[in-house]
Amino acid sequence: MKFLKYHMSDDNKSHIPKLILAGVIGVLAGSWWKSAKIAESKKSRAECESPDFVNEACYKINELLNELEILDEMEDEDDFRDVLAEYLTKYTDFEIELTPNTLIGQPDILIGGVLALEVKYNPNKSEMDRCIGQCAGYSREWVTWIILYDTPPSRINYISEVLVDKGLDYIPIISF
Repeated sequence: MKFLKYHMSDDNKSHIPKLILAGVIGVLAGSWWKSAKIAESKKSRAECESPDFVNEACYKINELLNELEILDEMEDEDDFRDVLAEYLTKYTDFEIELTPNTLIGQPDILIGGVLALEVKYNPNKSEMDRCIGQCAGYSREWVTWIILYDTPPSRINYISEVLVDKGLDYIPIISF
């Protein structure tokens, strides 16, 4: 059996740390690039085409939702959706559409053509699963938020966990 003997000169040894550093930088740059591509691929068409308008709409709607106090009990999902749409119409200049019929589907509320709100009132299991499917489709076209009313924490957690499992954790859940 023959063995090759390799002798590394001191001059070659001085390049090893530089090569290791270059390799680490390459791995980090590749990882960053892949993460950036994944984040970019999760953006809706609206975010890609009108990022400033989307940011403005999301910021304003988020502020309004944080300020919203619901004083009366809602009868059902439609009642809650209508009250929410009326509130948003009153306090924003964005176009507020109720259940617009689009090629993507019918979000409960479409704001400025860039933000879809899917409203659920204490949803059961099949309604939660349907909501997740709807939001997955909507999120290709618009920024999409799930708005829950009178929903127990266990159901909110279920929706959140399924969104994470399906790679849809960028869809926020707002609960009242």
